[in-house]
Amino acid sequence: MSSGTTGMDFAIRAGRQALGTLALVVGGPLPVPEAHLHAAIWRGSRGIDFWSRASYVRARLGLSAGPGISTEINAMSNSLVGGIDLSARILAGSSDIDHVLLTGGETFGSPAFDHLSADHGIAYGDGGSALILSRHGGFARVLATASYIDPTLEQLHRGSSRFLPAGTTEVGIEHIRERKTQYLQAVGRRSVHTRNSRGIRDVMNRVLAETGLAPVDLAWVLLPHYGHHQLETQCLHPLGISDTITLKRAGDQWGHIGPNDQVIGLTHLLARRAVSPGDHIALIGIGIGMTWTAAILRIERTPNQLQSLAPPLLFPWTPGSVGQRV
Repeated sequence: MSSGTTGMDFAIRAGRQALGTLALVVGGPLPVPEAHLHAAIWRGSRGIDFWSRASYVRARLGLSAGPGISTEINAMSNSLVGGIDLSARILAGSSDIDHVLLTGGETFGSPAFDHLSADHGIAYGDGGSALILSRHGGFARVLATASYIDPTLEQLHRGSSRFLPAGTTEVGIEHIRERKTQYLQAVGRRSVHTRNSRGIRDVMNRVLAETGLAPVDLAWVLLPHYGHHQLETQCLHPLGISDTITLKRAGDQWGHIGPNDQVIGLTHLLARRAVSPGDHIALIGIGIGMTWTAAILRIERTPNQLQSLAPPLLFPWTPGSVGQRV
């Protein structure tokens, strides 16, 4: 990460690519997304308190004033896949909205949040992503989405910590490891594993049932970029899928970039022509709280323009435009 680069900077770079690709897809004047959802999970990625990060990103994308809304979404690392679910439902039920822009950007850093040691078994990375959902043509079509929440797991990342007094701001080092350990010692790992497995299976089973697909029909399953142990126990084993259809090795290079992992993974596949028209891809988001979302996309076409982009490893943004939910 360049010195001084913020999570919003990454989101703006990604948003420019998404809007540029949208312009190529529509072949005319650039539509202005009526709705914009921005995501950042860590305080260090958010700039300053008491202001609008979403409006900051939107303004620097050059999007004009007009009907619509720009706001933040905070489902933690499930914010963008969960945002696909919300956006699809907005488009399905709102005749005055034709485009929804999703952006995300994260920068972690020492001493408050060390990339390698802040969490159990997860290395964190810096980067951003963006995508646009539209009622009109895109590179992929959202076929089905499903979300699930188990709020009994919110304490997994709170532990026994007390809330801050009113008028104070959290500073200093994040204590993710300690909070998790406190909760696990109180309830046991089996309890957490059981509830996690229930959530991730629920969303996957529902999107597969809605589309009439089986796991064997999926060309790729894009998951959070966890470490190998977390990926196996929280995702692969509960779903009964092989890591050969995931981006496990690429995720080792990028790290967990908050809510951006799955969108960055989709860009990686498109840029390297690792998908073909007709392929089905599942995106699965998992967020502190806990929430799970699954979305199944069908690739409609692969954009030749992606060949000229820098590798996602260097600048992990997505320039994709996603078709409407059916």
